[in-house]
Amino acid sequence: MPAYRAHTLPTGRRPDLDWLRVLMFGGLIFYHEGLLYEPGRNLVTLALLATHPWRMSLLFLISGAATRFMWDRHSAAGLSAERSLRLLPPLTFAILIIVPLQAYIALVEGAAYAGGYLDFLKAYFAAPLKVAAPGQLPVYGHLWFVFYLWAYTMALSLMLAVKPGWVRKGERAVNRLGGMGLLLGPYVLLTLLRLVAYPLFPVTLGFIDDWYNHIVSGGLFVMGFLAARAGRFWAEAVRLRWAGLMLAVAGYGAYSALGSQFNAPPEWAEISNRSMGLFYEMERWGALVAVLGFGYRLVVQGPIPAAPRYLTGAIFTYYIVHEPALLAAYHWLKPLHLPAALEAVLVAAVTLATCALAYEAARRVRWVGVALGQRRFGHWSFKKPLERAVPAE
Repeated sequence: MPAYRAHTLPTGRRPDLDWLRVLMFGGLIFYHEGLLYEPGRNLVTLALLATHPWRMSLLFLISGAATRFMWDRHSAAGLSAERSLRLLPPLTFAILIIVPLQAYIALVEGAAYAGGYLDFLKAYFAAPLKVAAPGQLPVYGHLWFVFYLWAYTMALSLMLAVKPGWVRKGERAVNRLGGMGLLLGPYVLLTLLRLVAYPLFPVTLGFIDDWYNHIVSGGLFVMGFLAARAGRFWAEAVRLRWAGLMLAVAGYGAYSALGSQFNAPPEWAEISNRSMGLFYEMERWGALVAVLGFGYRLVVQGPIPAAPRYLTGAIFTYYIVHEPALLAAYHWLKPLHLPAALEAVLVAAVTLATCALAYEAARRVRWVGVALGQRRFGHWSFKKPLERAVPAE
């Protein structure tokens, strides 16, 4: 009997995926802080590149798996309703409150804007895309992930409503991935997309023109959905975790080394040196295999317990609040001309404290909890006693 039949996948919440979700969202705080100190600092750029190719990809894959577990309890319509009631209120709150504040601070910092905040808000809501500082994200700001996740869930729900039979076929196909097929198959596909689609459709986060990003992020979201209950996939990820890690390290080293030759951020250098995409995707897919394999081995099969309840509950609110808190702390501390290391520590401390206070408020005040992702809007129930779990094969 093959080794992957010897274990059963956990039902309900997956403790390894909870840990990965906490670590990835938590790491965003320090990643975004690193962006504040990146210009002209090659070491910071290289440190950020260690997770940049695969961090958001992993979150989409994890979200796909979580969506699969949700579908066990809901119809297709119920799945779309649950995700909408949970995600759209924080997204609306971000568009109306958080993103304007971020845009204002960025404009003051980057363009020496001298007007007051109220004057800025009048101009911003009249024409948000024109008023925001150059390079600013679209109106959903750093919550682009939430908007994309909601959109992908709506598309998936439609596919589930029209023809749900593809799920079992897809799960069987994912379960057949093993050995070199798992380690190299998705890598080859990602590389082809990087070489062909990326130059035509660079990542914009603007949704309507972000086609390369949709193919990759949406594809990994669907892959996570199909892999969630595919027992052999996880057994193979565990078996190949060290090979994936070596692939990721090799890709990171080669991509960083090539990029450093052009005296520019590696992703800028890649625009005119497409072959660098081979190593970008080597890091991305190798890291995904390694992280999933080590996570399952250490948490589900190993000694590490499930993530503390506080972290699993708090991390989404931290993600929502951290960006404006980070920018505000940086803006207020900058005039003190502190040593860079001390300033960075204080910025991180103020940001984490602000996130903690926001989470405590969200736990205690219902409308704050809805706005910050701790509660879903309304009391309606869409759960159905559906049995769709596919046993590990």
